[in-house]
Parts: sequence; C-alpha cells; structure tokens
Amino acid sequence: MGIMIDGAKLLEAIYSIADEKKIEKEIVFEGIREGFQKAYEKFFDPEAIVRVDIDEQSGQIRVFKELTVVQKIEDEWLELGLNDAKEKYGDDVTVGDTVYEPVPFNENFSKLAVMQVGQIIKQKIREGEKNKIYEEFLGREHDMVGGIVKYVTDTNYLIDVEGSIIPIWNKKMIPGEEFFEGDRISFYIEEVSKENKHSQIQASRIHPDFLARLMETQVPEIAEGIVEIKSVSREPGKRSKIAVYSHEEGIDPIGSCVGTAGARIKEISKELNGEKIDIVLWNEDQSTFIMNSLAPVKVISIEFDEENNECFVVVPNEQLSLAIGKRGMAARLVANLVNTKINILSLEGAEEKEREILWNGNITKEELETPEFLNNILKRKQKSASENFAKKNKNSFNEESTFVSETSIDEIQNYSSAFEEIAKDSEDDTVDFEEFETYYEN
Repeated sequence: MGIMIDGAKLLEAIYSIADEKKIEKEIVFEGIREGFQKAYEKFFDPEAIVRVDIDEQSGQIRVFKELTVVQKIEDEWLELGLNDAKEKYGDDVTVGDTVYEPVPFNENFSKLAVMQVGQIIKQKIREGEKNKIYEEFLGREHDMVGGIVKYVTDTNYLIDVEGSIIPIWNKKMIPGEEFFEGDRISFYIEEVSKENKHSQIQASRIHPDFLARLMETQVPEIAEGIVEIKSVSREPGKRSKIAVYSHEEGIDPIGSCVGTAGARIKEISKELNGEKIDIVLWNEDQSTFIMNSLAPVKVISIEFDEENNECFVVVPNEQLSLAIGKRGMAARLVANLVNTKINILSLEGAEEKEREILWNGNITKEELETPEFLNNILKRKQKSASENFAKKNKNSFNEESTFVSETSIDEIQNYSSAFEEIAKDSEDDTVDFEEFETYYEN
C-alpha cells in the first residue's frame, strides 16, 4: 500500500494545534478519522464502510474498507467473495464474516484526505472553543465582567476576558462613548448560549442591570444586601433612575447610593459616559412610588387604575414640561421604573378635560399658590439655563469677560431670549446632589 501522506509531519502539526487551541488530542484524532472517511466516500464510494487506524507513535495512517464475506457478490464496495476471502484471510473465513481490506492511497486521494481533515479539525476547534466559552461564562450570566479591548472593528469591540474574546456590538455600547485598543472596559453579560451564529455571549453596556451591577461595586450597602435595588430604568448615556429600599432602619438608601458630596454616584456616572443618575425611594404603595419617581415634580392628583396597570397624574402647569422631559424621556424613565403606564396632565389640561382633581398628591392647593413654590421653579429654570448657556458658549468668552459692563438693552434682551430657549431645552436636568435631602419632602 502506497502512503502518500507524511504521518509524522501530520502528527506534529496536530499536536501543536491541540496545544495552541487547548483541545484534547483525542478530538484531533477523531477529526483525522472523520476526514479520511469523508475523503474515501467522496473519492471512491459513498456507500462504503471505512475504518481508519492511526499509529499515535509514528503517525502512520491506514485506511481499511469493511467487507462482508458472501457466496455471490452483488456490491463489490461492500462485499467479498468467499474464495477470495479464504485466499486473503485464511481458510477459517466463512460466509457472513466481516473482513478489513487495506485501501491503497494515490496522490489525488491523499490531497483530498488532507483537505477534508483540515476542514473537520477547524470545525472541531470551533466547536471546542464554543464549548469552552459556554462552560466558562455560563456561571457569569447576568454578571458584570471586565476585560481589555483587543481590537476595534466597524461593527464591534473585541474584548479579551482572561484569554477568551468576547464581542460587544456597537448598538450595545453607550451612545457617544469611545474605547481604544488596550483600554480596560467592563460590561454586562445578558445571555450565554451554546449555539449562536454571531456571538455566544450577549454583552452590553446599555442594559439596565449593568447599572445595577456597577452600583454594587461602588455602594457597599448594596453589595451587603442592606440596601436593595428594586428597579432600574435607563436612557443609556443620557439619564437613568434607580429605585432603592433600605432593609435596615437608620440606613438612608439614597444617601448610601449618592455618597459623600456625590462621590459614589459621580464615579458611576463617569463610567457611563456622563449618564445622569437619579436615585428614587421605592415604596410598596404604588401611588407613593410613582410620586417619588416623579420628584422634583410635585403631584396634585394621582388616580391609579389597577386593572389596566395605568395611572393618571396631574402636575402643576409650570412643571408639565419637566415631568414629560425632552422628547418624553423623563416620563418614559418613570413609567419604566414603576412598570406602569403613566398619563401626565397639567392642572390646566386636566380641568379642560373635566377630570376630577383629587388633591391627593404631595402638594396642596395653598402650597401651589405660594410664592415659595413659584420661586423654586424660577430659580431652577434660571440655574439650568445659566449652566446650559455657559456650556454652549464656553469658547466665546473668557473668564474675565462680564455680561453687564456696557451691555446695551438690545443685547440684554437677546441674552434673555437665549436663556429662555435654553431653559426649554434643559427642563429635564438632574436634581443636584445637594437637593437630595429635600427630594421627597411633601
């Protein structure tokens, strides 16, 4: 039998593949057997039954055709006549016995066999790697992991996590953020699947639970289970709300999350590309929870329809745009946080629609009309307008320049209208850290 394949070289190549890819040698030998079998079926006969023997020491590969001994041959690929069988395998052979006939290799068959072996081993390596990743990460499903950015492509970031490469697709990254090769990055594992065409690991930085896991790393009270995160609602990179609850009297859940001078929450916000984070006090009473979630917006009237999991909220006219937010973001965040459909109306709007005003919220009719309430709103709008004006114009004047000196009346009116425009844009701005103490005072 002419062997056209250098078995020793093949064996050497196989051992190096097995070491590099950390797969069992037996899996590789299985690949060789399957490859030769496939090559034989393609080159000679698809019906034939083949046995492949590999000498693990020398690397010699031998292929045998399995034949059944018969009196009269009907299929020469599967059968051998009794007389021929006795001549080749001895007089003890009888009809019905199985014998193995060596298959001689020619050059074309050898080439085909090597090609088939290559394809099958590649497939087995892929399967091996898939199983390795599946087993390695299954226990880390719904957890936060960290890694190093290995490559950046047009569609994703490839992250090296302890030797395994995990992709994070661009749509699962926080809008506007950018990482480079070598950067450290953390993400949340949404799902681990055995079979997935694109990626076995569904990795995300926009999932609400990514924020919950980050909170655990920054807030010891959450990690210890003293403070519990009840729900999270996110508009990634823009804003999020987290509902928290303390299981221990004397532990302030909001203060724990915010940290001294906002240190803890600022750290998390930085990790999320500047995402603003509101901490909300959870309450088992749904109406109270909704009112807490809407703060600093005051609630005049709240009507809860349990059957349809829907509620109607009436807010002061001056706070309607703050309650709804830019493009509905503030209202959407609250609805997702409390898992309820929320319809927000201004007092004026509710009266026009002849809805009953229950005055069962967290502001009374008298309080609504006090100068203090209106002043607070005015202060808030001016502050947020000033900050936004400064942001938008930070390059157009230096610190020494002043607004007032020799400014004409026309210019002041221009500034005034600019402030009003910016105030409209920024009406869903975050509550300051200093405001957290008064966040829920009725």
